[in-house]
Amino acid sequence: MNDDMNRTDGNEKEPVTPSVPEEPVSGPTPEEEAAKAIEEARQTEAERLEAERRQKEAEWEANFRRAEEERRREQEERAEAIRRENEAREEAEKAAKAERKVRKKKGLRLTAAVLAVALLVGAAGYAAGGIAKTIQDLRAEVSSLKESQDRLVDGSTAAQPSSEIPGRSGNEDHSRPGSRIETADASSDVPTSSEETYSADPVIGTAEAVKGKITGLTDVSDIVEQVLPSVVSIVITQTVSYPSYWGGDRKYEEKGAGSGIIIGDDGTELWIVTNHHVIEDADTIEITFCDEKSVSAYVKGTDKDNDLAVVGVKLADLEKSTINSIKIITIGDSDDLKLGQGVIAIGNALGWGQSVTTGVVSAFNREVEFEDGTKMYLMQTSAAINPGNSGGALLNADGELIGINNAKYSDTDVEGVGFAIPISSVKEIMADLSLMQARTPVSDDDFPYMGVTFKNLSAAYMDAYGIPQGAYVYEIGEGSPAEKAGLLPYDIIISFDGKKVASYDELVNELQYYKGGTVVELTVMRLNRGEYSPVTVELTLGFRKDVQN
Repeated sequence: MNDDMNRTDGNEKEPVTPSVPEEPVSGPTPEEEAAKAIEEARQTEAERLEAERRQKEAEWEANFRRAEEERRREQEERAEAIRRENEAREEAEKAAKAERKVRKKKGLRLTAAVLAVALLVGAAGYAAGGIAKTIQDLRAEVSSLKESQDRLVDGSTAAQPSSEIPGRSGNEDHSRPGSRIETADASSDVPTSSEETYSADPVIGTAEAVKGKITGLTDVSDIVEQVLPSVVSIVITQTVSYPSYWGGDRKYEEKGAGSGIIIGDDGTELWIVTNHHVIEDADTIEITFCDEKSVSAYVKGTDKDNDLAVVGVKLADLEKSTINSIKIITIGDSDDLKLGQGVIAIGNALGWGQSVTTGVVSAFNREVEFEDGTKMYLMQTSAAINPGNSGGALLNADGELIGINNAKYSDTDVEGVGFAIPISSVKEIMADLSLMQARTPVSDDDFPYMGVTFKNLSAAYMDAYGIPQGAYVYEIGEGSPAEKAGLLPYDIIISFDGKKVASYDELVNELQYYKGGTVVELTVMRLNRGEYSPVTVELTLGFRKDVQN
């Protein structure tokens, strides 16, 4: 029985163990693969743009270095040309000195010869019994010869008035030099026909003396006393920054000096005109009046093209004694001026206080180019106009304002050359600037924000590559006011709210007067197919504090 129980049937199958189903292999879904591909494409595009940006930046830097090298080479060539010119001038002076020595020797020989002739004439006179008369004649002859010798030595060719030489008959005919004289008396011993002689009297007429018409060139104290209360001294402070050797920028405060002229008031505010370059980039402006009292001032309006600015002072800030001592200047007419007319310059020369110089009108409409490349048409005067005189008064003999001094052009190698803005050409501009609303910098809480990174390119670089003058946009912040307004990298801002902008510094200077939230109109030059064309955009300024926080 047990055997039966232990025995297995040969047909009986062994039990089969059931297999466990395999789990499916996990992998990215199509959506994930698409997202990954998009991200990789974006990254590739970003890397490409970054490479292009770096390449352009490298090109700009290379071009900039080439432009700077060219500028340095031009400066060296200019310096070499000046050196050669100085050497040539020194050689010319040496030659002129040698020529004067030769002329002096010739003059001495001529004097000796004429004196010999005079002695012979004297002897003849003595023989005739006219000793006293002859001695007098000789003295006059020698005096005349000495004057001729002095003129010859000095190289002067100025005509001298004719005078009768003592001892000669008053009926003698003295013809002008250069007119050829043939002997009229055929029986005379003096040869006739082709032989000629020249007289010693002047050909050019003598200028008539203008007696009693020129006044105030030596003593201008009455005019100065009357006008000095209308001229003020200006002292400004500004913050100057420069790159530090250890990285970043270092800043320091710098002072500048200039002059101004009181041109009017409206009962609450005093208006003072000066040069734009005097108060440009000023953090503070201080006015000192004729009684040595000083007050703070603020900018009313500026016109950089004409180098004009009007600053204001609250009359409430002035002491009563100052109000009683100052005066509004009388404006004249520069169109009535004549060359050679006497003028008086008053200003804060070298920042030492008010000083007075005199001169004449030397020329009109001189085209003067300054170091920054700007050009102006100015009146030239021989009155000394030094740094600090800028914005001061140029007066006529009646004490009227006929020009605004401009010392922007100054050179230690130049003497007797000063410039002033003709008052008749800027009367209306002065009036318009006076009526402008006072501009004061906004507070830190209201300070604006554009969201733009600028690149400060030099004027030489921009000129070399035909880039318009303005504020060069390098990068635009994502979501910034500039991006929302439609500004693009490489745009050049040339106008901000209707005011011309020639550089990044000028744009920053304008921004300080605008609160965040203000809508301004910008004119930009945009590069399109190799050419710049103007585009106008409206930008709503943000608040800098929102970005800083």
